[in-house]
Amino acid sequence: MRGAIVYKPDSEKLAYEVKEFLNSKGYGTDVLKNFVGLESYDFVVVVGGDGTILKTLQFVKDCPPIFAINTGRVGLLTHCEPHEYRSLLIESLESFEFEEFMRLKCVVDGMEILALNEFAVLCSIPAKLVEMRVYVDEVMVDSLRCDGILISTPLGSTAYALSTGGPIIDPYLSSVLIVPIAPFKLGWKPWVVREERKIRLSFDKRVFVIADGQKRVEVEGEVKVSKSEFPARFFKIRNRLEKLVKKLRRIC
Repeated sequence: MRGAIVYKPDSEKLAYEVKEFLNSKGYGTDVLKNFVGLESYDFVVVVGGDGTILKTLQFVKDCPPIFAINTGRVGLLTHCEPHEYRSLLIESLESFEFEEFMRLKCVVDGMEILALNEFAVLCSIPAKLVEMRVYVDEVMVDSLRCDGILISTPLGSTAYALSTGGPIIDPYLSSVLIVPIAPFKLGWKPWVVREERKIRLSFDKRVFVIADGQKRVEVEGEVKVSKSEFPARFFKIRNRLEKLVKKLRRIC
């Protein structure tokens, strides 16, 4: 079994410490200075925060199980803090039990973009409203002027979507969240739809489609978003919901 270790720039020392620890336990590992070739490994250790995890997932489609050591500010997606990784990491590798979480896909100019948290569809002109129509399985469910719209997974409901007034969704619930950003409309409500639904947004100005705050493409006319056949995989956390609640209480 062979693993890859990726890290954010200020966590290089810890990344090499993790490598030495895993090598001493009989696990061959490579510390990668970029994120290329991750699919060829049996597992991935991410040393960083949520942003580093999201960046990692932009470079991998068929995702090996991820174990994440938090050196960021929040760490909602991570497994542990640096002082406690040894026992939890070995426990995860020995059991090799992992969970799959839905990712969303958006095809732009023939290129498929994936997102674990959300796609943010934002007006490309700063401080300008964009007229958007939201279709779910080709039924128009809303029409509004706004700064943009978020299409989020349940796991992403505690990220950008939370700060825009969206609900917190159980990470294990099979659904997709649609939340407008700064809508010029009284009485707006977010939509929660079944994960198999096909979502289409049409708009009157050019927009940026941004995947997990990492990858950005400019689009005009419309975008289509649906469930990806390539989920993200994470080693199991004993009680993910309890961990989520504790983290949110600390930061909110």
